[in-house]
Amino acid sequence: MQLTRGAQRACAIILALLGVLLAYLVLVHWWLVAPLQQMAEEEQLLQASYQRFAALEAQREVMQARLGAVREQPLHSDSLLGGSEPQAGSAQLMQLVAERVSLQPATGLACSVLNREPQPAQAQGQLMLIRVNVDLECGIESLAATLHRFENEPPYLRVDALNIRRSEQPAAAPEQAGRLAVQVQVSGYLSVAQDAAHE
Repeated sequence: MQLTRGAQRACAIILALLGVLLAYLVLVHWWLVAPLQQMAEEEQLLQASYQRFAALEAQREVMQARLGAVREQPLHSDSLLGGSEPQAGSAQLMQLVAERVSLQPATGLACSVLNREPQPAQAQGQLMLIRVNVDLECGIESLAATLHRFENEPPYLRVDALNIRRSEQPAAAPEQAGRLAVQVQVSGYLSVAQDAAHE
């Protein structure tokens, strides 16, 4: 079928427009417009980052003043371990572990302490970090209660490491099935200033 002169002219115009669009995409957009758009986006990101850093810098003096005030405040004695030396702090920590183990949970199996092993103390500024490794055998409910008591009763203790697995020891009674073998590292802090005051 032969196209009329008008149709041929329309097709030529369309093909010319497509050629111009393709030339724009190849020669102009990808080489000029796209890089400029990417640079504009990166500039916006840099400006946003600069504004955030400027806001933080404006709060620097205020935060330093607050930090200095906190450092100058005396430590609450009830939040730290007692004793005049690391050995006494370790003894108190092991005693606290034994006292806070959930022996009579509302439901499930009670916890029992199988072993306690004190670790070397570490100085951290004006505090001394006291740690002890503890082997427990617990039910799920009593373990949750024990961990909660460790960290939420003064003097405050911290659970640094926790390993839980099903106990491999055979249950003495059916109700003791589902026992968990727990290895936990518990730590507390002893005041070095308090230690020095006793010397």
